Amino acid sequence: MGKESTKVYRREVSNIGSWREFSVPHIAFAFHRVTGWLLLGWVGYHLVAPMLTGASTSVQPPSGKLFTVTVLSVLFFHGINGLRLLVVESSSWGVDYTEQLFKGTVVATGLTAVLTWVVI
Repeated sequence: MGKESTKVYRREVSNIGSWREFSVPHIAFAFHRVTGWLLLGWVGYHLVAPMLTGASTSVQPPSGKLFTVTVLSVLFFHGINGLRLLVVESSSWGVDYTEQLFKGTVVATGLTAVLTWVVI
């Protein structure tokens, strides 16, 4: 067997103190989960609200620059982070660069948010 380059983190749910020690993969996982739930809620709202109101078309999203930039940033982060996870899981070098790839994902999301804010 070869030398492992990653640590496996196992936490006991009852040990509250262990949840203070987050690493970059844990933070990436948490952000990916949160953005996934936000997107699921957004899509669900657009599917259920027209049925409840009896409207024949899609519900118009709340207007506002901040809201639009936030939704697009969440969508962009979730997509790019998903691609990052594919790279980490499918390549031999991805595991060694997990932190750098995640930081790149955050920077790319921030730049996209700023550019979207300027363009809209």
